[in-house]
Amino acid sequence: MSQEERLLILQMVADKKITAAEGAELLRALEGQREEEPPAETAAPPRPQRRSGPSAGLGSGLSSLIEEVVERVTGVLSDFTGQQYEFPTEITGVFTADQVPLRIFTGNGHVELRGWDEPGYKAQIVAKARAATEAEAQRRAQEAYRVTATESGFLLETDRRFDWSDLGVHLTLFLPKDRIYHLETRTGNGHIRVEGITLTEGNAKSGNGRITILGVTADRLYLKSGNGSVDVDGDVADLEATTGNGSLRVIPMGRRSEKMQLKTGNGSASIDTGRLSRDVGFFVDAHTGMGSVSIARPDLVYELDERNIGFKHVIAHSEGFDTAAQKVSIRVRTGLGSISVE
Repeated sequence: MSQEERLLILQMVADKKITAAEGAELLRALEGQREEEPPAETAAPPRPQRRSGPSAGLGSGLSSLIEEVVERVTGVLSDFTGQQYEFPTEITGVFTADQVPLRIFTGNGHVELRGWDEPGYKAQIVAKARAATEAEAQRRAQEAYRVTATESGFLLETDRRFDWSDLGVHLTLFLPKDRIYHLETRTGNGHIRVEGITLTEGNAKSGNGRITILGVTADRLYLKSGNGSVDVDGDVADLEATTGNGSLRVIPMGRRSEKMQLKTGNGSASIDTGRLSRDVGFFVDAHTGMGSVSIARPDLVYELDERNIGFKHVIAHSEGFDTAAQKVSIRVRTGLGSISVE
């Protein structure tokens, strides 16, 4: 058993979520699980690591570790707090407004928004609750959240008074592609995925989960994760992406001028410029404390290139950047991770 697992159990005891006796039993149970695991040679091979530097995988690895520990402890904890039950709900409707506000706030759960070609929307909600009986779990699940779905907008909001350690509300929302949306979403521990829709503005925050933006057109996006990775592959005019320990990966499209501010405490940052036309002006300001900076584009003019121990700062731009009709400007900061531009 790892030190992180021990600390998590001790924290639950300190928060009085479990008793000291239950904590001791959890420690024994998890230690037993570790002893029963297969030897290293029979385990699945590790995922290949990115080539961006010695600390490149730190953020994503820590994020995965947190998710794994929480899942393992939650599974064993079920022996004390009761069985987990799932209660699915489906809501359908039609948006009549051209611009639709989406407000989704869950204390613990995944949020997925997917564009589709149907004229209406469909919300699939799965509430998960742990209790001694199914009836008690269903009562808790019904009281945990409320939905307001109308022709002009969609709202899902959980009750902040609940203890979300054994409750979860997960949402998958299918949205017509011919509408424009304004998104506000927040989750405590789940991942957030937004795919194939158009946004005027989007604000997405996750305490520990990853954030994935794919095939999205947006005027403005603000993304923040405490420990998860942030991936953006889309047409975003103004992007701000921040994570405490996770990695950052962006693929600018260059269909219009784009401005990006990227920041991670311990993770790596990767910028893929392969889709940018040579007519698009490109500017990068990259700074890292302990990691490395790797820039593979040969067509850049360097304004600054400082590479010292514990401090690396590179500023570069393409020729003709100032007069380019369309520009992609990226400022990226990381404390311990490496930065790559390809």
